[in-house]
Amino acid sequence: MENASKALIIAGAILISILIVGLGVIIYNNVSGIAQSGTLDAQEIQAHNSPFEGYFGNNVSGSNVRALLTQVSANNNSAAADDNQLGNYIFVTGDLGSGEKILTSSDIKTGKTYNVSIKSDAQSDTWTSGVLGDADEGYWKNGFIKTIVVSDPS
Repeated sequence: MENASKALIIAGAILISILIVGLGVIIYNNVSGIAQSGTLDAQEIQAHNSPFEGYFGNNVSGSNVRALLTQVSANNNSAAADDNQLGNYIFVTGDLGSGEKILTSSDIKTGKTYNVSIKSDAQSDTWTSGVLGDADEGYWKNGFIKTIVVSDPS
């Protein structure tokens, strides 16, 4: 009887140690998942970029370009409210007769058509003051769109 009780105590101790090790593995996996969440997967990038890419193309109406500018403005306001998340800002630039600059809705005529595209395939993490010279790349390093170009279709 004495041996049986010792066997039960040993079995209980082994069961408790297995539970503690299992709990440690679960905690480690959760913590490492949080540490790795700094990188984005393709689905997250696509989900962020697709609302803007829907406006890309030739002969896009002025009202659609204005809608794009509204959506970009909302995106940038959200990024600013979220601790200025650098990789979320989007620039919309163009040379519509007055030199290349960052465009606003007042630069777009609703009766005209425009070509809308990504600036380039280059990526960057730099942005010092938000001026046009900082927006030469089409994408941020995280894969999010950085610079959209609006041009006359001619």
